[in-house]
Amino acid sequence: MTIPERQQSLLVLQSEIRACTRCTDAGYIDIARPLTVGRADAQVFIIGQAPSRTDFESTGMYLGPAGRKLRSWFIEAGFEELDFGTRIYFAAITKCFPGRLPGSSKDRLPSRAEQALCRPWLDAELTTVRPKIVVLFGGLAISTFLSRAPLSELIGKVFAQEDGTLYLPLPHSSGASTWLNSAENRARLAEALIRLREIREALEQD
Repeated sequence: MTIPERQQSLLVLQSEIRACTRCTDAGYIDIARPLTVGRADAQVFIIGQAPSRTDFESTGMYLGPAGRKLRSWFIEAGFEELDFGTRIYFAAITKCFPGRLPGSSKDRLPSRAEQALCRPWLDAELTTVRPKIVVLFGGLAISTFLSRAPLSELIGKVFAQEDGTLYLPLPHSSGASTWLNSAENRARLAEALIRLREIREALEQD
């Protein structure tokens, strides 16, 4: 399938995703506003946990404080603002803002049932886009697609899959996470961004 054909298929898929009401129908969330941003020729595919409140209100993705920090990491690795939503595809384990934890300012972790309802959409996006590298942003994405090993054993490394796709895990950048408080873990993140830069350079040479 050519890139224009894949792009047309992706546009249909994205329209179907944005019309999804599975989780509201099941009573998990009050409002369905599924988000997906990107093109079929994207080489990099980010998978996070779920859209933030900022994303929900703006209908963009990775625009809240944690998302802006993630974007800054990509800029540090040599990407440009114009790459977001074009060369870099934005996705998540679940497509809708899950709401806050009761009595907390933290976002609620989508339940296994919600993840299962959304998973076919994510699998379809991956199949259509066929990215060269998948960036797993945060613990849920990492444990879903790569490993449940401690982040200290994963961050800073690149994992090649049988089909040639590269998986690069990154820690979540939320202020609620304490993982990056450690100097050793910040060094692991720095190493991960070096790997991301190297991958970007290799993709540009191809």
